[in-house]
Formats: sequence, structure tokens, C-alpha cells
Amino acid sequence: MDNIILIGMKACGKSTVGKLLAKKLGIKFIELDKEIEKIHLINKKEKLNFREIFKKHGAIYFRQLESKILKNISREKKEKKFVLSCGGGTPLNENSQEILKKLGKVIFLDVDKIVLLPRILKHGVPAFFPYSNDPKKSLDELLEKRKPVYEKTADKTIFFDDETPEELVKKIVS
Repeated sequence: MDNIILIGMKACGKSTVGKLLAKKLGIKFIELDKEIEKIHLINKKEKLNFREIFKKHGAIYFRQLESKILKNISREKKEKKFVLSCGGGTPLNENSQEILKKLGKVIFLDVDKIVLLPRILKHGVPAFFPYSNDPKKSLDELLEKRKPVYEKTADKTIFFDDETPEELVKKIVS
């Protein structure tokens, strides 16, 4: 069995599905954003969540941490099988794309944007949205840019709208 790498937009269900999938398969679950928080705390002695790290220290710093963690996971991957939930922007970095493909089977969770937008806005307008006053336009532009990258990086795409996380797990393992 390959490791399973979940990619997709913020709030598409990567973490929820990833935890359920890992539990079903009896393997480790790794959430990349949580790993970023741990490394940041070690590096800067500053306890922030991943959103705060991105907002305070910027995209370049955030992507550097992300890349470092992926390289570490890549070195350790032979020890245990896992499900990895990536951040929405992880595959945008070409180096990260290569590492993700080497880590295991990459699955793009492609949720309908009508379902996605309210989920994203649940915690306010994200820092990476280009138009804070027009979230729909922001999401449309981001999807236009990111979807081809996700599709190129993924070994498998699962499109869904109102399926439950449990139903998605069944789709992944089938």
C-alpha cells in the first residue's frame, strides 16, 4: 500500500477525510499545517496557528517551512505508512509537487465551489484571498490558477459536492 497524500483547496475536507482514512487503514495521520506550527514554535519560540504564521511572516517563510517538513517526511517515509493532509497552497511549489509525488499516491479532493466558499468563509476571509471585499471573485481566480496544478500533481481526482467524509473515504479506498 502506498502512502496517501491529500491535496485540494482550503476547507475541501482534507483533514477530516485524512483522519478518517488513516483510522480506517490503521496508519499514521500527518497534517502539514500542524507540522508547520510545531517547527515554527521551535524556530521562533512563538506559538501561532498556521493562519497566523502565514499572515505575520508571509508566504515565503511559510512555504520554506512547508518544504523543509516535506523533505523530512520524505527522508522518514520508509519507517511507517501514513496519510498526509497538505495545505491548499502546498502543490503550488514545484519542488513540493515533486516531493509529494515521491511520497505516495496523490489524491485531489475537488469539491464543488458552491459548497467550498461557505466553508472557507466560516473563519473569515483568508489572508491569501486577493480581494478581501469579494470572496467569490477571489475563489474563482484561485480555482482557475490552482485547479490545473492540483490536477497535474494528482494521481487521482475525486469530485464531490454533498458527500459525507465517510463516503469520500469509501471512494478513496475503492
